[in-house]
Amino acid sequence: MAVRIRNMSPSGALIDGDALPEVGAKVRLLRGSLSAVGSVAWAANGQAGLNFDSKLNVRSWTERVGHSGQQRVDSIVGAVRSGRLPAARAIGPADHSLAVLSSALDQICERLASDPAVMVDLGEEMIKLDMIAEALREHARLEP
Repeated sequence: MAVRIRNMSPSGALIDGDALPEVGAKVRLLRGSLSAVGSVAWAANGQAGLNFDSKLNVRSWTERVGHSGQQRVDSIVGAVRSGRLPAARAIGPADHSLAVLSSALDQICERLASDPAVMVDLGEEMIKLDMIAEALREHARLEP
C-alpha cells in the first residue's frame, strides 16, 4: 500500500494513507532501495505512527532523488520543440467519447506502470488513475 511519510526521526515516522495497518502490525517502509522495518504504534484519522526496529539515517530517506523518468520527459519535450520529433496528436473534439478517453488513459497508465520508479514514487496516484480509467470504461459501456 502507498503511504506518505509526513515526518521522520531515526526511531520512527508519521505516515498517512487511505488504508493503514492496525496498531501492533509489523510493517516495512520502502522508498526506492531504502527499507525500514518496524511496527505501528498508533493509528487514527488516516495517519499512523511507526516505531522502527533499528535506528535509520534520516538524511538518506529525506534526500531529494533525481528521477530518470523526468530526464526522459525533458529530452522528449526538447526533441519536440526542436522539431526532431513530431508533437503528439491532441485529442480533438470528435475524440471526446468516453471509450476513446478511457482507452487513451489506459495506454498512459500501462506505460507509467511499466516504470518501477513511477510505481514507487507515485503508487497511490497510479491506483487513483486506474480507478478513474475503470469508471470511464464503465460509463463508456453504458453510452448509447
